[in-house]
Amino acid sequence: MSVDRDRGVAIVNEVMAPLDGDTVFGQRWGNGDLIKITAKELSALTEGKILALDVEGEYVVYLQLDEESED
Repeated sequence: MSVDRDRGVAIVNEVMAPLDGDTVFGQRWGNGDLIKITAKELSALTEGKILALDVEGEYVVYLQLDEESED
């Protein structure tokens, strides 16, 4: 598992339901849904596009590839 708490990003092996206890970021609320992306969406990220993700019909999160990262 790789966790970057400053950026709020973690690489994990499985989904952890927030109501079952702490997540990799501590206690969270909500249902911990899994959002799957397609190969086309992954390709869009590598082409410099941004994905907009609908979270629980209430929030929008934007996902962008960090091309300057060394990881």
